Amino acid sequence: MTGIQEETLRGFAVGMTHVGRVRAENEDTYFVDEKKGVFAVMDGAGGLCAGAMASGLVRDALTSITAPRSGEDLLEQFESRLIVAKDRIERASANADGAPMGTTIAALLTFQRNFACLWAGDSRVYRLRNGRLEQLTTDHTEAQELVDQKVLTPEEARTFARRHIITRAIGSGIDLELELVSGNLRSGDRFLICSDGLTGHLEDSVIGNFLMNGAARLAAHGLINGALDGGGSDNVTVVIVDIDRMAAGEGASN
Repeated sequence: MTGIQEETLRGFAVGMTHVGRVRAENEDTYFVDEKKGVFAVMDGAGGLCAGAMASGLVRDALTSITAPRSGEDLLEQFESRLIVAKDRIERASANADGAPMGTTIAALLTFQRNFACLWAGDSRVYRLRNGRLEQLTTDHTEAQELVDQKVLTPEEARTFARRHIITRAIGSGIDLELELVSGNLRSGDRFLICSDGLTGHLEDSVIGNFLMNGAARLAAHGLINGALDGGGSDNVTVVIVDIDRMAAGEGASN
């Protein structure tokens, strides 16, 4: 034993959402719990109030996550809450005569010096590290599948008629299938979790410029306003998570 204690890192987050300039209702929602290391964006879909209900049911399920004992425990709790949320969404859909109801999710989980991103649909997670922006998620859409098959170029996919058709979701009669990537955290990392209301209007280079520009709240405002200035054709939601060292004496709480 060397007596050297490995530092613990923690995410400090700012979340914002806006209905946009076209939609009457905001079907996006987000969830932030810094102490438990859970950050997520959900983009609901469905007729009438169904999308808002679906994304809200996922958010409500995440509130029951307890202080994790390990990274594996956090991951298991998160996945179990999504199973519960899927069941609630499908029961709500059945009570509405089978009206389609579902939501995307993009989430960042952090524990000590590790992170995991889990997602289903086309909401995204980006990481800004040392001035370089990287998209950690891959869209679950028909358009992305055609890009992967080299039928479409990424540029063509941006205007593809069916670019909003998602192939994974929570609810909507689709099997719950999450994709996962994981890695190590570094102090100074900045993560962005967002709905496609942002990425539909702003190129990655513009997103990166906003993220490099000052405090998280200012960056979040800039991103939201950028999407609105670009037309605001959809609800837009952003969560920015800055990774920093945990202050002395600041331990995890139940």
